[in-house]
Amino acid sequence: MIRLATTADIDCCADLVEQFLQETAYSASRQLGQNRAHICRIVWTCLQQGSIWLADKDSQTVGILIAVREPVFWQPELVCYRELLWFVRPEYRSTSLGGRLFKKYQETAEKMKKLGEIEGYFTTKMTTTSSIDLERRGFRLTEMTYLKE
Repeated sequence: MIRLATTADIDCCADLVEQFLQETAYSASRQLGQNRAHICRIVWTCLQQGSIWLADKDSQTVGILIAVREPVFWQPELVCYRELLWFVRPEYRSTSLGGRLFKKYQETAEKMKKLGEIEGYFTTKMTTTSSIDLERRGFRLTEMTYLKE
């Protein structure tokens, strides 16, 4: 089941964010995963400025997708919708839950676009992400990000 998170889900969301941070491609983020108070503030902010969807299976929450509205850097009068975090616990990755989370994100973003609330929406494919054909879903590749630590 996919559902929108509420303030009652902050701890559950924080648990999943911590798990995500242990797998992320950004090594500095692994330390952030140890700062529970900061993670809870991030979750709270995302609930206020966007949407958090949770995937429930077997009476537990096993996946999360977080998206926020933000001004377009080069044209701040425009607003976009950005997927910040998309994570499913490893033992549930072979199920349809990840795809169903992403579908909710896309459906919401398409409604927002139709209403003129956003200019467009983004997703990020990290080096740790399984291969996904985003072009088939209507996205186009616009940039690649490199990091030197």
